[in-house]
Amino acid sequence: MKIGKFGLINNFLPYYLIEKNGRYRVVESSPRELSEMLLRGDIVYAPVPSYFYIKKKDVLDRHSFCVSSDGEVFSVVVVSRRKRLDDSPIAVTSKSMTSSKMMEIIKKERGMINRLVTVDGDFMEVLRDFDHALVIGDEAIKARMVFRVVMDMGEEWKEITGLPAVFGIATSKKGFEQGKAIDSDVIDSYRKGMEMKDEIVEIASLKFRMPAEFLSVYFSRLVHEAGGKEIKSLEVFEELVNEHGLH
Repeated sequence: MKIGKFGLINNFLPYYLIEKNGRYRVVESSPRELSEMLLRGDIVYAPVPSYFYIKKKDVLDRHSFCVSSDGEVFSVVVVSRRKRLDDSPIAVTSKSMTSSKMMEIIKKERGMINRLVTVDGDFMEVLRDFDHALVIGDEAIKARMVFRVVMDMGEEWKEITGLPAVFGIATSKKGFEQGKAIDSDVIDSYRKGMEMKDEIVEIASLKFRMPAEFLSVYFSRLVHEAGGKEIKSLEVFEELVNEHGLH
């Protein structure tokens, strides 16, 4: 069976052992592309952006594996050429589905007047034309090493809602009975991966050319098992999307 994983550092540790044992064929792609593959039936299980899930939950079953943080997330951030976030426009990566909606919610909840401008291109190109940019995933990790972080979306979401920020949630199509069993295997891979975190950090450090010290903190900060707080956060996210008309 083919299952999906985010082609990002944030999925490296939880999927490390399940890829190693070879029980499933793991397809690596962007969150947006995984969503489309799941609906087409090219894969049977995958984490998808939270915004995609709440828009398609009539045809998708939600599972326990998630990509979230209870506070700082490090890889969904607004970086800036300036010392602080002022009222000038914020470039928002077109690669984002959930984070861009969260940014719009935060803007409204905080009474910010910044114009949000959807852009293509990497952060170096974007920050030639804008002072601030919302970047996600591996690009955000690289950007934070070059520019100042003026907002961490995980931290901001926690301050506003009191809940973890859930950026992705595992799903399968309704009626697919093996979805729960696959999810259980992915969660098991994550739990065992955390038990051998130091070893996986060293492997990831070489693979992604990132400092082991940073990856150790990053992997520890991410939450990959959705409990009551994470499910509540998904519900609050949907409520705020509807309240602010962000469809």
